[in-house]
Parts: sequence; structure tokens; C-alpha cells
Amino acid sequence: MGQRKSARDTGLTGSLKDFGLTDLFQILGQQQKIGVLNLQGDKKAIVQVLFDRGMIVGVSFPAEKGEETPLGKRLIRGGLLSPENWKKAYEQHKEELISIERILVKNGMIRNEDLTAVVRLLTFETIYNLFKWKGGTFRFEAVEVYYDPNFVEPLNAEYLLLDVLRMVDEWPLLAKRIPAFTMILQKVDPLATLDVLTGTPWEKKRSFQMEGIYELVNGIRTVNEIINLSFVGEFDTCKNLIDMMDAGVIEPTAIEAGAEKKKRFQVTQHLLDVGTYLAVIILGVFIVLQFTITRWDGFPFSQGERKVWLMVQDNLLKIQKEKIANAREVFFIETSRYPNNPAEMVKKGLLPR
Repeated sequence: MGQRKSARDTGLTGSLKDFGLTDLFQILGQQQKIGVLNLQGDKKAIVQVLFDRGMIVGVSFPAEKGEETPLGKRLIRGGLLSPENWKKAYEQHKEELISIERILVKNGMIRNEDLTAVVRLLTFETIYNLFKWKGGTFRFEAVEVYYDPNFVEPLNAEYLLLDVLRMVDEWPLLAKRIPAFTMILQKVDPLATLDVLTGTPWEKKRSFQMEGIYELVNGIRTVNEIINLSFVGEFDTCKNLIDMMDAGVIEPTAIEAGAEKKKRFQVTQHLLDVGTYLAVIILGVFIVLQFTITRWDGFPFSQGERKVWLMVQDNLLKIQKEKIANAREVFFIETSRYPNNPAEMVKKGLLPR
């Protein structure tokens, strides 16, 4: 795959303030370099961009150790994979020394085309975010790079650069319209489809991408949650949302609305907890009194009192069910999906162990 050279031979090392990312990507693309571009930001985080004959074939994060990889986080955050399935796949990947991508597809946990799209999006979004850095250093190593062509679509460095620079230039205008990713959006008419754009100036902007994003708008999800679930990237998601706001089919509700709703659920859950504790205390007092005023051979309950005891148990059961129901709703607000089992709610601290 080409002659190997050391980083010293390439001469590509220095500060991003003196030699920008735009120049780096152009040089590596035009000279069809093979190797790894190491980028270190001001926060000491290192990101590696992999090049094969000038084409970008992936990104890597050396600081990310163990099963909490960016790919896994992205798949889970987007709802394509459960945390349990990712853990199983990762353990199998370590045991069999097969790429995690092949394990996921082989086990039918995700479709090949979906995984390829997510890998591409992860690469694109990582490079897009690199251009938001205020400074840092770089070092290019001319070494062999390895990637699986079944899941990686090589990206032309110069074409990608043009797209990223366009997005970086346009982003300040979008940020004014969506000042915070905690914004909640809702459909103006919950029963309407994007067919309402037919015959309007906005019809030409209607696309399959917009259709998918429109379906994710439900008056509960934040912009950040819609970005995670849409799998089209931060920029394109926000641009489509703004276009739909301008077209009058969606509208903002309130900043932090999701957090407020979550807070209400947490308050309700707290009150239910208090109610449970009070019920237990009252029951304890009742038992003590019964013990002191009844005969030993009739303790603890008479027939009438047993009915009361059963009613108390029934109420406690109802309270517990309500707690679980509220915990499920809070879990949905945080993750945009309902839990697979109570253990997931316990892990998030929504239910006691």
C-alpha cells in the first residue's frame, strides 16, 4: 500500500494555528498520502484521521478504552442497538478477535447498510467538529492503515473539506435560529403530513431526509434527541428543522420543556416514595397497637382487620406500579425509548435496587 515513511520524513508536524486543517487535508489528499493524522486539541483529547491514498477511511480515538467506544455510543444513542447487545457483541469481538462491525452484522444485531451509514456519519461528524477547535497540534505518521471495505466508504478529502467548510460558514446563521439543542419542537398540526407543502415555495425542499426528521418531531423530543435519532448529522438535521419552521409546519414549544417534564415526573416519584414510607409507618403503628390490645391467641388480626390489611397491601402494590410507570416515562424522556427491563431503570437510578 505504498512505501512507509516516518513522521519526521514527512515534515507534517506543528501547530494548527500556524498550519490549519484546511491546508493539511488538501496536502494529504492531493499527495495521496497513506497514514494517520494525529490531532490533539487544547483539552488534550487526541483524534486520529486515517488516510489511504489521500482518501479518508476512518477516525479513531486513542483515549477511548474498553467497550465505551464512539461507535457503540452512537448506535445506542440513535436507538439502533441496545446497551445489552452492544456489550455482548463487544465481548465476542474481544474473544474471537473479529472486528466489532462484523460481529454486529453476523449476529443480525444491525443491517450492513445501516452500520455503513453510521460509520460514515461518525467520520463526517468527527471531522466537522475538528473545525470547531480553537487550536491544537498535529502530527502525520506515514504508516499502513487498515479498514474493512465492507463497512467503510472512502471519502475524498477535498470534497469532504468543501462540504465541511460550507457547513462551518453557515452554522452561525443556523445557531441563531436554534440557540440550544434543548429546544423542543412540535408539529403545528399533529395530523398533517408534509403534503401540505405541495404547491408552496417549500415543496422543492421536501426530501426523504426531511420526511424522516418531521416524523421525529413530537412535542417531547429535544433537538439533540432528534439529531441522534435522524442519523443525518447535526448540520443537516438543524437545517431541515429550520426549513420546516419557516414553512410553518413545526414550531418551538419552550426551552428546557423536556427537563421540566422530567422534573415533574421526579417530583411525582418522590411523593409516591414518601407515600410508601408513610403507609409502612402507619402499618407498623397499627400492628403494635393490635399486639397490645388483643389477646395473644388472636394476634395479629381479627377477620375485619385482615380485610384492612389486604386493602393496605393492595394500595402498596398500586403505588409500586405507579412508581414503575413514572420511571418508564422518565427513562423515555432521557433515552427516547422505553426500557427493556426494570434493571435498566435501576441502573439509571430511577428505581431503588
